[in-house]
Amino acid sequence: MARLQDKTDITIEELEENLGQVKLPKFVEESEASFLARIDKIVGQICSDNKIKAIFVSGPTSSGKTTFTMRLADGITRGGRTAHFLSLDDYYNISNPPCDKEGRPDFESIEALDIPRCEQDIKDILDHKTVIPPHFNFMTRVQEEGSPDSAITLPSDGVLVVEGLHGLSQRISGNIDGDMCSKVFIMPYGNVFCDSKLMDSREIRMIRRIVRDNRHRDAHAIATIDYWPMIERSEEDFVDEYLEAADYHINSFLAYEPLVIAPMALNDIRIAVDMVNKGTCKPNVFLEKSPSGKPFANLSQAMARAGVLTEHLNMIPVINPAHVPERSILNEFIGS
Repeated sequence: MARLQDKTDITIEELEENLGQVKLPKFVEESEASFLARIDKIVGQICSDNKIKAIFVSGPTSSGKTTFTMRLADGITRGGRTAHFLSLDDYYNISNPPCDKEGRPDFESIEALDIPRCEQDIKDILDHKTVIPPHFNFMTRVQEEGSPDSAITLPSDGVLVVEGLHGLSQRISGNIDGDMCSKVFIMPYGNVFCDSKLMDSREIRMIRRIVRDNRHRDAHAIATIDYWPMIERSEEDFVDEYLEAADYHINSFLAYEPLVIAPMALNDIRIAVDMVNKGTCKPNVFLEKSPSGKPFANLSQAMARAGVLTEHLNMIPVINPAHVPERSILNEFIGS
């Protein structure tokens, strides 16, 4: 059973103290090195235990699961074993999702996944059969058949690395012999303080999601904020269970991260709020499959939350995103 650990608390004053031509590169390097050390520890244990044939990675939205898992797979391969990566996101089947009372479709539930196909594909891969996983297009929000180029055939020394929101569900990983698999729960775990707390782990994930959705999922900031209550309610049902099922917890919060993510999210929020005020804002893309027909679930609530975020994010110093290393987990959110 894993526990949340390695909590990173940082103040606005500490962020400001680490600015400058000398201090900032060192601050970034140390933050990244701390995260990589956590990955290397798991890689070493996996590579030294040939009984392990699968690793399951889970964590709430915007925890950095995909980048972490790819780095983990790369490390295992460099360590002498062949690792293949499988994303549960590609098994989304969201043609007719249930909705909350305000019309938000539930894309967070495990029922949004094609579980029978996912279970069968994992079993076949571990039996060393060739599998072509599906591909979920997040721009069109439609599951597509995978390309033959994405076929997975696990060699005898191979490790299958599976990541997704529900990677630690008993319905995904529970059918695999416990001695054959290792389980990882990843989530940013930290706070940003001024005179009082500005952001905790949940707000850190929210601004990561705002930045990513705007760049990769054709969703403006108000759409993400308007959808966020569904995410919060869904997480109450599984986060504690998945953390308890894990062998490891990985803290994906980088101490320098607010200097990059916060100003980007602030700009995205300001643009979206301005569009709402001008009457030019597109409807919430996450409600496209909602039978409610509403453009937003609760626009006034989303605008109020955007106002609080704007006030808090405006207090955080700004650096150029060019300071983020090419292989940083932050590029999962800020990358073009």
